[in-house]
Amino acid sequence: MATKKGIIITAIIFGAISAASFMVWFLPQNRGPTVVVSDYGNELDSVRERHELIATEIESNLKSLLNQTLSPDDFINMTQASSTQVTSLAVELIESNPPVEWKESYLYYNEALKKYNDYLTETVSLANKMKSVASPIDLNEELSTLASLKNESDSFIVKSNETRP
Repeated sequence: MATKKGIIITAIIFGAISAASFMVWFLPQNRGPTVVVSDYGNELDSVRERHELIATEIESNLKSLLNQTLSPDDFINMTQASSTQVTSLAVELIESNPPVEWKESYLYYNEALKKYNDYLTETVSLANKMKSVASPIDLNEELSTLASLKNESDSFIVKSNETRP
């Protein structure tokens, strides 16, 4: 049979578990750091500058890949790192939560970053085709697709600039 002491200890343990559960439920969740932006024009300019640096490096690496002075595997590794950076730029734009007058410009630039990530994915496809010694026709089609994606990304940047307040 249960003793009085056993029942009290069990009740205390049950009470502690219940209290801890309610504390977890009622305490606010940590959603990570938030970005506080006061100058939305400078924020967008900062993202654009970093994007341009990434794009310049990728273009240089792509030329080296096409000249066969950079191995496809090295190019793929560098491009994957660049893709991660572009994704973080897009997240930064989204988390800055721009006011209404900046929202359209930010959305267009975010679309430009998405298209640029598609471009990066396609460059990886090109590198893989070069590894497998694809035909010149396949490589030319890939280069044509790359040019199209780059143009789309650039057109979203132009729209972003046009919609700036």
